[in-house]
Amino acid sequence: MLLLALLLAASALAAPPDAGSEPPEPAPAADDLVSGPELLEFVEAAYPEAARQAGLEAKVRLLLSIDATGAVTAVEVSAAAGSGFDEAASESAWQLRFRPAQSASGPVPVRIEFEYGFALGAEEALAPLNLRGSLLFMGTRSPVADLPVRVRGADGGQLDLISDAEGNFSARGLPPGPATVSAGLLGEQRSEATVDIVEGEETEIKLWIKPPEGRSDELVVVGERQTADITRRSLSIEEIRRVPGTFGDPVRVIQNLPGAARAPLGTGLLVIRGSNPEDSGVYVDGIRIPLIYHLGGYSSVINADLVEGVDYLPGGYGVEYGRSMGGVVDVRTKSSFPEQARLVWNTDALDTGVLFEGRLGKERKLGVAVAARRSYIDAIIPLVLPLTGADPDLVVKPRWYDYQLKIGNVEDNGSGRWSAFLFGFQDRLQVSTPPGFAQGTDADTQGDLGTTYETHRAYWQYKRPFGDHFALRIVPSLGVDGIRFRLGNQWRINQWQLLAELRAEAEIKPHDALTLTAGLDFIGGWYWFEAELAINPDALSDYDPLDEREPWTTDGRGRAGGPDPYLDLMIRPLPDRERWLINPGLRLNHVQVTDARSPDPLIAITALDPRINTRFRATAGGTVKLGTGLYHQPPQPFELWRPEGETNLGFERALASELGWEQLLGDRVTADASVFYKRLDDLIVQNPTFTSIQDAYFLNAGVGRIYGAEFMLRHAPGDRFFGWVSYTLSRSLRNDAGAAANDADRLLGGDPDQGWYPFDFDQTHILVAVAGYKLPRSWEVSAKVQHVTGNPTTPYDGGVYDLDQDFYFGYSTGQRNSARLPPFTAVDLRVDRLFVFKKWQLEAYLDLLNVLRGENPEFTLYNYDYTESRFIRGLPFIPSPGVLAEFYF
Repeated sequence: MLLLALLLAASALAAPPDAGSEPPEPAPAADDLVSGPELLEFVEAAYPEAARQAGLEAKVRLLLSIDATGAVTAVEVSAAAGSGFDEAASESAWQLRFRPAQSASGPVPVRIEFEYGFALGAEEALAPLNLRGSLLFMGTRSPVADLPVRVRGADGGQLDLISDAEGNFSARGLPPGPATVSAGLLGEQRSEATVDIVEGEETEIKLWIKPPEGRSDELVVVGERQTADITRRSLSIEEIRRVPGTFGDPVRVIQNLPGAARAPLGTGLLVIRGSNPEDSGVYVDGIRIPLIYHLGGYSSVINADLVEGVDYLPGGYGVEYGRSMGGVVDVRTKSSFPEQARLVWNTDALDTGVLFEGRLGKERKLGVAVAARRSYIDAIIPLVLPLTGADPDLVVKPRWYDYQLKIGNVEDNGSGRWSAFLFGFQDRLQVSTPPGFAQGTDADTQGDLGTTYETHRAYWQYKRPFGDHFALRIVPSLGVDGIRFRLGNQWRINQWQLLAELRAEAEIKPHDALTLTAGLDFIGGWYWFEAELAINPDALSDYDPLDEREPWTTDGRGRAGGPDPYLDLMIRPLPDRERWLINPGLRLNHVQVTDARSPDPLIAITALDPRINTRFRATAGGTVKLGTGLYHQPPQPFELWRPEGETNLGFERALASELGWEQLLGDRVTADASVFYKRLDDLIVQNPTFTSIQDAYFLNAGVGRIYGAEFMLRHAPGDRFFGWVSYTLSRSLRNDAGAAANDADRLLGGDPDQGWYPFDFDQTHILVAVAGYKLPRSWEVSAKVQHVTGNPTTPYDGGVYDLDQDFYFGYSTGQRNSARLPPFTAVDLRVDRLFVFKKWQLEAYLDLLNVLRGENPEFTLYNYDYTESRFIRGLPFIPSPGVLAEFYF
């Protein structure tokens, strides 16, 4: 055997400290060394016997820590070779002895790269290579690395081999005749095949290995990014796909995490920490979109297999996000493309989706992924209604579709990574009524009701590092958003927006303790709308239902935009750079909106958002986190429109603070607790003195307070079990008049006499418990229990009849939102079974929604004169089967 040992380079890394000692002073940079370490005593590594018999050769690259005496204090494999070479090289490396590296002040510790080479002598390489094989996982066809392989020859001799990084293995000198080859994962059924060894020929074999139970994709839902964002929670894809009711959608899992309130049935709204749904921002790769869920909130608008991660930030997020006072959800699409082409087909009770991804080109350096999905509830409902005895002409038909196309280079060839992403979705809800069906006494509201909203985006993303100290990211985007509403023949509203967005970041790292990011978050474009109403709003004050109505139409168009530059610092002040992170930042908010009818802008407003967050690892496995900052949010488009083209609205504002603790309780158990407080000012509310279209519709007159605590205890997937318990205790209050701004009673409970009331989505207690268990033979079961305080509601005990309008108006016997609906309680179950074949795999599952449920009212329905009422319950028990098939080419 010829063994090669090469000393490659000394780096400027300090040797690791002994257990229990204080961290040493950092080692000098390589330029400060007078001389590097010199090898004095070399110890030859033993050649792995199985590798020798198989005729294998290899090189193993190691990272060695050498102290100031020349002794090796740590050995790490940086480039593995498998087949026993790594272990042999590491064992020998511990016995090496060096002359220590020298700086101007004397001997110093260093880390070096050291390479062991294993080569057979000429006399050992004479045996012919007559068996060559490869190990592939069933289903995915991916290579199986570092797996023991046993070969039993025709003479009864046994040879033990190990597959390399590509799943390949080979053997020399096997006797002619039948040979048995077997391999398998620990705890799984071994795969075995028999081949004929022919003298003078090389025999090839492909052995299919049964994979571990379950799918092993490692997808992070709430990203563990290198920032000081206060709340960072992570889940693996193994947990995501097994949560009942999520249908394997990583974005839907957000609804089961702390801070996320239960949205009303059929809305798909994001209600995060007691904020208005419109106060939370939704992004795809940093590009803002208006919605993240399809109708009903049952699936997100991006195919789950294209999602690499989801940043769910209920509060305490950095300055890269703005124009929001609530939470943030940023969906990060996959940046990698598989070497093997992959086709995924997913069908459940709601929709069917298909995805293809792989690599193209002669050198396979261009990645592509294309996906599409379409619901079919609109086709099923008309077929099912006759079976229920319902009127087949009275039909509610929801429908949605989405599509995605992504291309990009698969590796950085020195000029950076780029990708282009085209995606969009459309949701439509139509309510059809039978002929002659009266929806009320108003003739102009008769007929079908329909609403459609859609979003389309195209962007190009470019990332490039320039050495170790500078990196650039640019994401320009174009898109269009549209909303259409109609009721009968007399009510119609259409709105469209053509948007241009640009997110650009330059990251500068002058020192390993300091990272500076300068960014730009621009969004701007053109808008136009048209409305046709059956009633002139100017005539509402003296409206007579017996008079002939005067239809009213209007339209508007203009431009809007804001550049929003920001500056973010990441400071790591301690020698252990990850122990303490300090993240101050500053964002400049600017919004200008113009109307085509006026030369002056509707609004041109500016505000600064200073924010600071920090995380400190105070104990072994324990981290304290805290932060505070300002968050400004511009008015919504519908709040800005005025017939004369003038408005005086400004930013809404929130001052948010948070304090929390994260604790590692074991190898797989973590706990996370935090308290938060948010003060809201200048909220946009309806003008209480509005009587005419000439009056202002909205004012910056409201205030609010949101405070509470969150807790999460999680057991990560291990062996067969996973689960978590999530609990949120919170209170969300509003005051539309801004009264008693400094009253102490407002802080904790709010005084109804001063105009304080619970917010519409104030849910005091939100408890979610999820657990799953792997059974033998690839069966899995999971369950979810959810208990949520009912939403506030305003009680009505009677009505007043308006003779002119022929209508009863309800009158309340209590303050606004002074009563509550009963709590929501539900238990969901899920059963999975994975079938693995050689070149594809099939997962069949059954979601059992609302196996047990409480009264679960969604809202209160009153009779015509408000003297009687009943609750409208949510979804009944629903069995939802589905299949997911994956094919590999």
